[in-house]
Amino acid sequence: MLWPPSGRDTWQFGYGDRFDEGALKILPAGSVYSEPGQMNHFARTGDEAVLVEISGFGPTDTQYVNSADAPKTPNR
Repeated sequence: MLWPPSGRDTWQFGYGDRFDEGALKILPAGSVYSEPGQMNHFARTGDEAVLVEISGFGPTDTQYVNSADAPKTPNR
């Protein structure tokens, strides 16, 4: 389920190996969607934060098509 705080259409989601703005679908508050296994996907928000509840059955994993896109974690 999606809960944009202002009710604006701020969560955008698409499928593919590379980010493609033209492939994004706007998901309004209360939307439900699926992320099929072994299918690459991408998402973005607008100017406001969006609360996304993710549930499902494992196992799960995150693998980046381009490892340079992976978030960097500083050494601790």
